[in-house]
Amino acid sequence: MGWQDREYAQEQSYYGGRKPMYRGSGMGTWDVVTRIIIANLVVFFLCAMSDPIGPRVTYYGVMIASNVLHGEVWRLFTATYLHASFGHIFFNMLMLYFFGPVLERRWGGKQFFIVYTIGGIAGNVLLTIAGYFGWINPDIPGLGASGSLWAIMAAVAIYFPNAEVLVYFLVPVRIRTMVTVYFIWFIYNIAQGGPNWGGDVCHLAGLLVGVWWSKTGGWIWAGGSPRGLGGASPVRGGSGAGGGWFSRLFSGGAAKTGGGTFRERVKQRKDDVETVNRILEKVYAKGINSLSADERKALKEATERSQAEDARAGRA
Repeated sequence: MGWQDREYAQEQSYYGGRKPMYRGSGMGTWDVVTRIIIANLVVFFLCAMSDPIGPRVTYYGVMIASNVLHGEVWRLFTATYLHASFGHIFFNMLMLYFFGPVLERRWGGKQFFIVYTIGGIAGNVLLTIAGYFGWINPDIPGLGASGSLWAIMAAVAIYFPNAEVLVYFLVPVRIRTMVTVYFIWFIYNIAQGGPNWGGDVCHLAGLLVGVWWSKTGGWIWAGGSPRGLGGASPVRGGSGAGGGWFSRLFSGGAAKTGGGTFRERVKQRKDDVETVNRILEKVYAKGINSLSADERKALKEATERSQAEDARAGRA
């Protein structure tokens, strides 16, 4: 997919400025966001069934740190698809419906599912560590997709910091501000051992996963910028040019040629990421029509190199 086809290259991009993110999925019947929502609903109704199905699904799927420490590691994953009540699953899935599609468009379905899953598992891993050291009762059950959802929320806040959300469906707040306030609250509540601080351990872990992934594009973990050139944030507050993470770490303009050794191709990919981020920052600030012919050419060449690299790796 070329950069022209991406959502952020459109003049009327709904997440380019301070606009609400409430657009819904709209990505087709079987996008990953929809599949995750359906999976959560199916598991919820299975748990609501009478004995033996419902209680067994809950018993073997819920997160219990002591059980994980004794080898039942599947709970780190399965607990992210369990919910305690209708209100619990309703608001979690509502958040996923509102904020998931913009990241699935950006990352692609496979990478979105990976980040969503890692966010949830990271929260349960941290909860297990807390149980192991006796900071929390290791026998207390935990469940819910909040760690996964905070990974998504944090990533949206990095990529699109000026987008507005309606807190309690009434008060418009920039998503970056909202996530920052919750981040501070999670730390405070954990430090004080306040209400549901074990849940906030999961929330904090998921949030940090979202920040890490959106800042690096998963580059450290995946060995390259996944989903073509979309690894780093092209918008203010992210990791675009002009002092961002990638710009400080990597320098130099986009090269004109592809191919070469593996080391040369990795350097080319890094250079392309920096160039694309710099140009897309301009798109974010001034619109697509502000690009010069040379900038459009640079985007086209970088996209072609990315597609060629994906094809070489069998990911086309």
